[in-house]
Amino acid sequence: MAKLFETAIPSEADLKVFVTDIRSEADLIVYETASRWEASEPGIWWYADTQGEADKAVYFTDARWEADLIIYKTDIQSEAGWLNSEKSDLL
Repeated sequence: MAKLFETAIPSEADLKVFVTDIRSEADLIVYETASRWEASEPGIWWYADTQGEADKAVYFTDARWEADLIIYKTDIQSEAGWLNSEKSDLL
């Protein structure tokens, strides 16, 4: 499940994420949803208003080398999923 809280402080994050515009460079294809109930798999992300509602805190970095996970965002829910399953233990 990907119920996440976005933090602006890198040291508070469980996971540092870089967003790429090139699909083939991503570890995970992500679909962002407004419904917490749709966030039933790692590629479907819902953002909580408080850290207590979330499974993990994420920090979006502008530095690819700093990231634990590289994602590509999609508007099509069925495309969401792992491209690099070696990182699946991160979520």
